[in-house]
Amino acid sequence: MKVLVLENSRLYQKTLRELLEEVECEVDCASSSEDGTRLLDRNTYNFIIAGQNIFDESSSGFIEYCQAHANHCPILLLTSEPNETLLKNAHNAGIKDIFPKSDISHLRESLHYYIKGKKRIVIKGGRVLYVEDSPSVAHAISQDLQKMNLEVDHYENAEDAYSELLKNEYDLVITDVMLQGAMSGLSLVRMIRALKSHHAELPILAMTGHDDPRRRTELFHAGINDYVTKPPNVEEFAARVNNLISNKRLYDKVREQKQALLQLAMKDQLTKCHNRHSLVENAPRYMHDAIRYDHPLSIMILDLDHFKSINDRHGHDAGDRVLADVGKLLVRACRLGDFVARIGGEEFLLIMPHCLSKDALEKGRRIKAMIENARPGGLKITASIGIACLSDEHGTDFDKLYKTADEAVYHSKKNGRNRVTLVANKKKAG
Repeated sequence: MKVLVLENSRLYQKTLRELLEEVECEVDCASSSEDGTRLLDRNTYNFIIAGQNIFDESSSGFIEYCQAHANHCPILLLTSEPNETLLKNAHNAGIKDIFPKSDISHLRESLHYYIKGKKRIVIKGGRVLYVEDSPSVAHAISQDLQKMNLEVDHYENAEDAYSELLKNEYDLVITDVMLQGAMSGLSLVRMIRALKSHHAELPILAMTGHDDPRRRTELFHAGINDYVTKPPNVEEFAARVNNLISNKRLYDKVREQKQALLQLAMKDQLTKCHNRHSLVENAPRYMHDAIRYDHPLSIMILDLDHFKSINDRHGHDAGDRVLADVGKLLVRACRLGDFVARIGGEEFLLIMPHCLSKDALEKGRRIKAMIENARPGGLKITASIGIACLSDEHGTDFDKLYKTADEAVYHSKKNGRNRVTLVANKKKAG
């Protein structure tokens, strides 16, 4: 990219040259409008950077010359004293942009952004779902997208495209408005936005051969993010695609951070089990499903025996290792769909849907033996376990079910520890 710098300060010329050469620009410098016009006669420039002295009486001819002979070459104005008259003159002269001389770091960022924005846009990978029923248009657009380093999945109708979207991950949907088949591009947009998954947030770029304002408004109401007419200007199309994918990736980062924060809020960081807050959030759902669909539900409370003495004799680090090992053991011992939480210092709770009392009792005995044999943290550890099964007396109140299991733990402790107690089950609710 070739740049003409018109600036009467030699020091500032040097500064601008260094900034522009950082972004691989070829730079010519001129100190006066006469030198600038001579350079314009001999060379073609991508843009001009000029100091505000071009508005002096002696230099005003330079702008007139640019307007007459280099009207497609944008001029960027550098100013140290912006004022209303200067801004008005700059606007009337067709100046492309204005930068402050005093803030070199801002100038550097602005020049980098401006110049890099003029280069061919290459996106760091990505996958596009593209719907177009014209083979010639599809071929041309697909080539443009591939030049941007994007993978393109092209479909001629919206039905097939929608089916694939549900099975794959995409960064952008581009769809023609008028399509062959029963589903139009507008219908596809509405169906995507109606999804109950993260696919509903995908950016959508609509394309059409007719720029109808009413149709455009309807598409935006349906949920498109952007709109271009066919055939699109290549640079404009690339910029729009880049913006949509960049925004999507920012959204993905926010979603990932939100999930990570949710994990931090809902998980016990030592044992990687759920925490008490997560239990409060999830327990009502387990109760509701068991009652609604009439299936058994059991809970197990596990309390490590003499845990205080472990901390006193071996230190809290040893106690933490014991808890972490027990947490891993409980997670491995559970089925898909079971819920494991650390609810106190050395106390854990398991929610076991579709688990009858006899199965819960057998599981409790197995877990008790596993803890004793595993020697968590390298120490001999035992646990007292209490089990309760959902019945009419509990209704939909998880606290009542929890209290029943907690009483069972008390009986295990009272009767010698390292044992499993099951509270006799009454008729199950539901």
